[in-house]
Amino acid sequence: MNDLDAATQQIRGHVRSFLANRARFGTLSTGERIAVAVVLDRYDLIQRVWGTVAEAIYRLGPVWTEAALRVQRNGWQEDSTE
Repeated sequence: MNDLDAATQQIRGHVRSFLANRARFGTLSTGERIAVAVVLDRYDLIQRVWGTVAEAIYRLGPVWTEAALRVQRNGWQEDSTE
């Protein structure tokens, strides 16, 4: 498994966890919160975590940004890697 696949699985799990219990959002790291917000297209959550979308994406980094977009595109219900 490469870094992108690992990040994809982690993000998918964090999205599922957040949707099951929104209080868990506060227990995630900054990067994990940004990734969840990106996947769910929740600008309000990005503002709570980091401020601007551009700064949040910069903070997330290239691998996690690609993984978040992959999860958004392909769904968080899937367990397979793309």
